[in-house]
Amino acid sequence: MSRKSKETPTNLRSEPERRIVPDAVVLELYRKILGVYYIEERLKILTRQGKISFLASSRGHEKVQVGTVMMLKPGHDWFFPYYREKAIAYALGMPVKDIFLHMLSREGDPSSNGRNMPEHFSSRELNLVSQTACTGTQFLPAVGMAKALKKDGSDAIVYVSSGEGAASEGEFAEAINWATREELSVLFLIQNNGYAISVPRNAQTTSEIHRIAAGFGLPSYHVDGTWYESMYETMPGLIQRMREGSGPVLIEAEVVRLDSHSSSDDQTKYRSDEELKRARERDPIMLTEKYILQHRLLSQDEIKGMRDKIQAEVNAAADEADAAPQPEPGHITAHIYSDQTPFFEEKEPAYISEDTISMVEALNRALREEMERNSKIVMWGEDIADPKGGVFGVTRGLTNLYPDRVQNSPLAEASIVGVAGGMAIGGYKPIVEIQFADYSWPGFMQMRNEIPTLRWRSNGTWSDPVVVRMACGGRIKGGPFHSQCVEAIYAHTPGWYIVFPSNATDAKGLMKTAARADDPVLFLEHKRLYRHISAKSREPNADYLIPFGKGKIKRHGNAATVVT
Repeated sequence: MSRKSKETPTNLRSEPERRIVPDAVVLELYRKILGVYYIEERLKILTRQGKISFLASSRGHEKVQVGTVMMLKPGHDWFFPYYREKAIAYALGMPVKDIFLHMLSREGDPSSNGRNMPEHFSSRELNLVSQTACTGTQFLPAVGMAKALKKDGSDAIVYVSSGEGAASEGEFAEAINWATREELSVLFLIQNNGYAISVPRNAQTTSEIHRIAAGFGLPSYHVDGTWYESMYETMPGLIQRMREGSGPVLIEAEVVRLDSHSSSDDQTKYRSDEELKRARERDPIMLTEKYILQHRLLSQDEIKGMRDKIQAEVNAAADEADAAPQPEPGHITAHIYSDQTPFFEEKEPAYISEDTISMVEALNRALREEMERNSKIVMWGEDIADPKGGVFGVTRGLTNLYPDRVQNSPLAEASIVGVAGGMAIGGYKPIVEIQFADYSWPGFMQMRNEIPTLRWRSNGTWSDPVVVRMACGGRIKGGPFHSQCVEAIYAHTPGWYIVFPSNATDAKGLMKTAARADDPVLFLEHKRLYRHISAKSREPNADYLIPFGKGKIKRHGNAATVVT
């Protein structure tokens, strides 16, 4: 493709080559993209009325979104879409009223009950995972979900998508690397409309996304997202091979953006009249209607009847949603943590012996016991596999015991925690290691915006009970980048439990609680204390758990101690 700035995609066909899509499929596709059209039109009115705070129209993208869902299995496959994909929710079967409840942020919105920004749909029944507004952070959790499905022996596929702009994010490359390396069934759909808000594609990359992805060894294909024939020729066979275990696939779909980036954007400021005219000539609805008339699948009168019926249904659903009340503000702090908050009554430990053990030994034994107890616990991190067993030896011996559950990871902190987040959504209990807390920051998008917010932003529908272990602290002559303590920063991230044991007894009891918690836990391990004599203490038995959030009474008295 020319590196000259192109305002609209240039790889779009002017006419279908041949009639290959069954007529019934064409008509189903047409009905669904008409539904999306009338939803978008009513949403524009509601936005102008000040009732909707944000609108990102899917006009121009609707055919590739609806068409892809029609090739997949709703309720069986999993979906991690991005913010321009209400057509995905609609095609999956989300009721139109629910779409409007979400966009209006009203009481009863099943996606978030008004908590999340509009355009971020969610449904556990549809396997549509709650989204954030962060561009590109959906890729790694999608890979984690695919990892869970592969471990379960499922043939389900994980759909994850974005525009071409988000493909510049580092997490996109990390996700491709992990999915390809483990041959996970992830369908990456990149919808290339030529713009990231106002930034044209040639300012993003020197090549097309499918060519870049192919460099990772990822099978990558290009389709015309405005012609269903182009998708129908390419995608069904790929999807079937994915179900048979062939691994991930990337599809780059050339589409057009018919509306501005969002309700806060005006594309006429950076796109010429001529360019916008060319884009409108590629309107997927117009092209589909032209095809239907050309092949006499419907008459003009039948098309008008279908349009009128769909528009009336959409408007009725919108009116009903618009009558719903605003969410109750008093519930805003619900679902930050689960109801299973581990504040249980602590029992006195029964010790295994009079001998003391180090904190490293205590953590290792806690992990062994919990892995034996729960087959859903999986672990990965840099160098944690045997024979090394972690740079501090905490995981030593675990790979020998559980070779399919304890493994090394790429040197990529966002991948370590992001894939863990997705696998936790899939029903597993990842306990992953970031080798040094100083290097947790590449994973901060996942650890700030994705994992700890999932329960809250979905109004309690989803959870993400990951445990992230980090070695932290100084006193080992590690300099400024092997000595950081990060608890103060993460403590200001609601949704995490922060654990920081001071001795071996507490380390074992707290790790076992973390392994059973239904919330994400950040488990900090001070390097100085791993083998220091001051942290050695007796080992409690396998039943000893320490509740989170309660202080231990070390000495009774009648005087107060003030710590500043």
